[in-house]
Amino acid sequence: MQNKTSSLRKMAGKGCLAISMLSLSVASALSHAEEAAAEGVDFNASVFEKITVTSQKREQFLDDVSIAVTAFSAPQMEMYGIEDSIDLIDFAPNVSRAGDLGGQRSIFNIRGVVQNDYADIAEAPVAVYVDGGYLASTQAQTFGMFDIQRVEILKGPQGTLFGRNATGGLVNTITAKPTEYTEGYAEFTAARFGQLRFETAISGELSDSVRGRFALMTNKMDNILDNIYEDGADPDPRLGSVGGGQDGYNDDTKAIRAQLEFDLGEDGTALLAGNWSDTVKSEGPYQVVNTTEILDANGNVIDVIFAADDPMGCDRIQGGNCVDGNFDGNPFRPGVGTDFNGNIDPDGSGVQVNKDFAFDDQNKFDSKGLMLTIDYFFENMDFVSVTDYKKFTRTVGLDSDQTASPELIFQSDGETTQLSQEFRFSGSTDNYKWVGGLFYLGIETDYLQGLAASPTAGFLAGEEANTIANIDTDSYSIFGQIDYNLTDELVLVAGARLVQEDKALEGRVIQNANTNDRLVEVDYANGTLLETANLENNQDLWSAKVQLDYSPNDDALYYFGINRGVKAGSFNAPLFGGYSSYDPEVLLSYEAGAKLTFMEGKMQFNSSVFYYDYSDYQSFSWVNNAGVVFNEEATFTGAEIEIFLNAAKGLDIMFNASYIDAVVEDLQVADGDFRDTTPPYTPEYQASGMIRYSWSVGEGNMAAVLSGSYQSETFHNARNFTAHKLDSQFKANANLTWKDSEDMWNVVVYVDNLTDEDDGIIGFDVSGFYGNTQIAYTKPRTYGITVRRNF
Repeated sequence: MQNKTSSLRKMAGKGCLAISMLSLSVASALSHAEEAAAEGVDFNASVFEKITVTSQKREQFLDDVSIAVTAFSAPQMEMYGIEDSIDLIDFAPNVSRAGDLGGQRSIFNIRGVVQNDYADIAEAPVAVYVDGGYLASTQAQTFGMFDIQRVEILKGPQGTLFGRNATGGLVNTITAKPTEYTEGYAEFTAARFGQLRFETAISGELSDSVRGRFALMTNKMDNILDNIYEDGADPDPRLGSVGGGQDGYNDDTKAIRAQLEFDLGEDGTALLAGNWSDTVKSEGPYQVVNTTEILDANGNVIDVIFAADDPMGCDRIQGGNCVDGNFDGNPFRPGVGTDFNGNIDPDGSGVQVNKDFAFDDQNKFDSKGLMLTIDYFFENMDFVSVTDYKKFTRTVGLDSDQTASPELIFQSDGETTQLSQEFRFSGSTDNYKWVGGLFYLGIETDYLQGLAASPTAGFLAGEEANTIANIDTDSYSIFGQIDYNLTDELVLVAGARLVQEDKALEGRVIQNANTNDRLVEVDYANGTLLETANLENNQDLWSAKVQLDYSPNDDALYYFGINRGVKAGSFNAPLFGGYSSYDPEVLLSYEAGAKLTFMEGKMQFNSSVFYYDYSDYQSFSWVNNAGVVFNEEATFTGAEIEIFLNAAKGLDIMFNASYIDAVVEDLQVADGDFRDTTPPYTPEYQASGMIRYSWSVGEGNMAAVLSGSYQSETFHNARNFTAHKLDSQFKANANLTWKDSEDMWNVVVYVDNLTDEDDGIIGFDVSGFYGNTQIAYTKPRTYGITVRRNF
């Protein structure tokens, strides 16, 4: 582990140096071209085009929106090499990743607002939408980006206008829509680790009043991790004919989206959209870092350290002495730096693992949805109706100890069905703009998590423990917002949302014999019922916003606002029982910002500062295979800047930076032990940059892009113990693009993770179970080629 820590420190040093060089490059030239060429294809024009967004439920240019928004158009995402929602994080200040299940699912952290609960019974405080349709399950928040028009990342509470109140912000992906003229494309990618990705779409007019669009994407990637258990060890007899563990960290995804748009006379349209996706992945791609619990005199865990830093090789340490943590009567580990069973990661954070339980098709994710959007334009008012149905199912299993020892397997299954209906009305006069409406959201969630033990395991030997939860949510709200012109330069923005939310949980904890070592299967007939729960958590909530916008001219926008955001309370359903409710969290946000355009539209500078005052912050703590949410108090203070520039024709530079001081106050890390902590996955500093240069080549164009992102150290656990720290990290990408003069052919050669860093990104502390912590690391250096044909 000492070698691994040293390696991460070296990476952090490289990251600081590289990002400093990018900063100097940015400071040397400040200009930004906001408009593309008026006619034809000008490949040397700035890629930072003027983007139209709908973050305020109406079309506005991004630079005219008086909230902190980071937006990416489809051409920009193509240039950056963005394929999935999580890639956006690298280019958005004060946005980071809070993940679970070894990187196979990830959720967004905006300005330290995060709840990294892996359970489907919990909704994230950063809401994720596709075409304005909310994704209730965190499992759906990592999705393939294909046939996309743009993506908008809104920061701060967004309760007034968007259907699901979210204290942290939201991410809204807008897909490409049907067109009157026929268009389409086909795109193929071949990359390292056997990745083959294909994407295509076709759009056009089906009749004088009907238009359609169809898109599909497939992605296949072979295994990255080499399981040496499969290569050299005897198969575990528990697995029978299945054989030993298999390699891991792969992907097999298929997705389809189809849309039909109908004219409703001359004043309206109806858009019917359906989507389906299916993903199969391997068992979670963890590496093992062996760790040791430190106990106080009463046996409470007050710290976790790396086992390699304990020369005595203790199971656990109490009062400077070794104590038995493996319940085998021996307080010492088989070797210094090993886990309770003598295992150690075969190559640290490399690509080798040693797992007796690993399958290349263990985890399955399926989603489908149907959405009907009606837009109708009356003489003095616009009307929008959005009806949205979604269903997500998943099965996730993994080796709980992540070693060759036949201990426990973990499984988490979920099915989330949701239906929402929004009616929205809007209009404007010379002095004001207004929007208001009604919203309903119903969610049904069936959730199971369980541990199954081998017959030789010391804990639960031959048994499995299962926690089952069924949750129904009904949320009703009424909302409105008005932008009133006090003067030609000064606008008052005020809005509110009233919410009635009813939640009910039915839960059971059942222990039964483990009859299938590959699956957790609840035996309702013969199992022992250990606990039942019937809970309600009904709430009346409200959010509100008041803000002043000042625009002295067309090139400057200043704003200051107070925003009250709220996220409903829910339930805890941890392993081994202990069902409980937790309260809503309330965030009072004070924010000021500026969006400034200089040098005749050739420089864009966006900045914001904020102060968050939390009541009942929903803090998620993970302790030995069980996660629980507690309500705490918290305060966050931060700032962020974005600079977009065009130093010369064909030369674009982007730079982002952010700072946050996030404190959760008096978090109980053990009985009687309260500490101020940092929310998990919240780096104090972040920065990213991109340099792009394009030039003409014969009848075509070449463009070279170098990008990099840096974040300071974070913790993967709310308790912030010593071994919970993830060191600072840096990532660089590069690509070279060629386009023909008619923009029909496009070829990209790229390298991701240019310096082949192996930064820790996700972690779960199970020191008390196995004497280790499981960490997922960034994907190794990846290179490939993408060929696209437009028509």
